[in-house]
Amino acid sequence: MIEEKAALGIQKLLSAEQKAAEVVSAARTEKVAKLKEAKVKAEEEITAYKVQREAQFAIFSKERLGDSGSHKSSVDRDTIQELNKIDRQTAANKDTMVHMLLQSVTTVG
Repeated sequence: MIEEKAALGIQKLLSAEQKAAEVVSAARTEKVAKLKEAKVKAEEEITAYKVQREAQFAIFSKERLGDSGSHKSSVDRDTIQELNKIDRQTAANKDTMVHMLLQSVTTVG
């Protein structure tokens, strides 16, 4: 009788240990699944954030740097205007400068 009770007690302990092992195994499996799901969600969020930041950077760089073609044409236009201005000033003051240079060369002082 004592042996039967002991055997029955041992059987209950083994059964409880097996159930505990199953619970632990199920918890580990669930944990791994949740970690995988969290990783996938995090990667999706990172990708979305990266796309958003790249779009913001593209807008920022376009505002700050402008289109290089339009910038070049703007600089070319400004250069031509400055050269034309210098040509007009040279033409307007040419006679005066020639007269001043001749007077300075011919005058002994």
